[in-house]
Formats: sequence, structure tokens, C-alpha cells
Amino acid sequence: MNNGIYLLWFVATCLITVESFAEDLYLERRPIPEYINPSIYPYGISYSAYRDGESPGQSLTSKEHILQDLKIISERYRFIRLYGSGEQAKNILDVIKSNQLPLYVMQGAWLDGNSANEQNEKQIASLIRLSNQYPDIIFAVNVGNEVLVDWSAHRFDKVENVLSYVKRVRQAINQPVTVSDDYNFWNKPHARLLANHLDFICLHAYAFWNNQPITDSLAWTKKTYKSIVNLYPDKQIAFCETGWPTSRIYNDGSYEGGLIGVASEENQRSFYKAFNQWVFDQGILSFYFSSFDENWKGGFDGINPMQKAEKHWGVYNASRQPKAALAR
Repeated sequence: MNNGIYLLWFVATCLITVESFAEDLYLERRPIPEYINPSIYPYGISYSAYRDGESPGQSLTSKEHILQDLKIISERYRFIRLYGSGEQAKNILDVIKSNQLPLYVMQGAWLDGNSANEQNEKQIASLIRLSNQYPDIIFAVNVGNEVLVDWSAHRFDKVENVLSYVKRVRQAINQPVTVSDDYNFWNKPHARLLANHLDFICLHAYAFWNNQPITDSLAWTKKTYKSIVNLYPDKQIAFCETGWPTSRIYNDGSYEGGLIGVASEENQRSFYKAFNQWVFDQGILSFYFSSFDENWKGGFDGINPMQKAEKHWGVYNASRQPKAALAR
């Protein structure tokens, strides 16, 4: 960061309200539990249970399928990230508990700045209820996913709206509380207002979506992570989303079609191995994106809709078969 940008950041962050500053002084930050130890289990993974023909708001996955998924995941991972607090999440937590699976959860609430407030309230209420019902499984919670970065389709216009949810959740549960968002939110001055009230920061950064080739992907990822660490030296920064797709569309006039990164199993394997080694060496809590391909994502428009990258971030395909990234 050059001196001019740093000065602008410093001045902007000094303009936070006195009330927020005072609250931050007395915020007793809750640490990530010791059993979530990156030196023993250096990385986690995101999980969405939806299979082909299923999608949010349309259908739920059976507990039998969830158990199959979690047995596969637990062969390699010890903690997973869930994005919403609806019935699907309740079923996942039930399966973990009833089968005594060796998995711990960072539980999310799915917030949407375009939805009726009632839907967001339901997510917050359920997040609180699940966190208190499964305290031995849910080790942390994230209040919203990519709800403040400028390009989000479910963006909140004001940081204060999300902050109000964070405060309510934190008062009602015992687990550490965070918000998951892109680096292009966390590097903005107004992000400090929210960060002051979090126990740790959940960072997203994708070299692929930021038009990097696979050869530069890890260097870009490291540089981006370091830039956020430098802005928040007093906070633990977890890497909560990154990855590389195994399929994409090319040259169709869309943003994705114009990117330079080549999607393939070999390139995913290259990034996955290098990223995991880096977070292990640095002791960074991380969640790779993602466990399984999700064919419901990304829409079905265009010439080759099933090739869209959104559908192909998993280290397992939609049929639950491992890709090259997981080869020994």
C-alpha cells in the first residue's frame, strides 16, 4: 500500500463515530476454539447439500444424502461452512449430531438486501436458535455472505444495517461472530465500522474472478490476504472463500467469457495444493470453495450454460466423485 492510499485509509477510519469506538474498546473478543487448530487441521471446506434437481427455495436434500455427503467430507476435513440457517442447515446439524460425525460448523445466516425484512429476520432468529441448540458443533457464525461488496446482487446499502444484525446475534450467543465478504469490501474505509464489532474477519478473494492466470494465482492470493492483514493488524483474518473452477465459458461477451484464467481439473489441482500448503505453513484458518459441484447455480441461459464456472468449483463433481485436486 503506498503512502497516499494509507493516509486516506487512516483519515477515513479516524472518522468513525465515538459510540462505535467506545463499544470497540470494551468488546471482549471471542477467540476461535482451540480445537479448530490450523496446525492440526489446516483447512475447512464450504458445503451446500443441494444435488441435481434441488435448489434453495425449491427442494431439500434428504438426510440420507446429507449423511453420504458428510461421510465423504469427514474423510478429509474437520470443519465446514454453511451459508444459511433454514431447514436444510437444521438437517445437516442433526445428521452430524445423531451420527457423531467428527465435524464442526461455521454456521451462516443468508441475508439479502433486496428481500423483505421478514426473511432476514427469520434467518437471524434461526441462526441464534441453532447456535444455542448445537453449541458443541457450531464453533462460529457468520452474519451474511457478500452482502456489502459493491457488485453483490443481494447487497445492503448501509453497513449499519448489517452491523445491527451482528450486535443482536453477538448478544444472544456465545460463539465468535464474523461477516463474510470480498476483499473489495474489507479494503474500503467504511468496512472498519463493521470490523470493530467482529471477533474475526472472514475474507473472500478469487484470483480467477480477478482475471489472473493460474501461474499468478497463488501470488495474487497471498498479496491480497496480506493487504487485508495490514489494514486490520488487530484482527484474526480467516480465508473463507477461494478456489479455482474446473469448467467455464469462453468468448461469449460476458464477464466470465472474457477472463484469461483457464478452467481445468489440472489447474484446480495446482491451485488447491499450493493454497493448502500456504495456509498450513502460515497457520491460517481457511475454507476452500467448495466441496461439491452445484449444477443449479449460475442460471441456464446462454449457449453452454452447463459449462458455467459457478457450477464447477467443487473438488468433487455433482455425482460425488473426487476430482484430480484430491488425488494423492
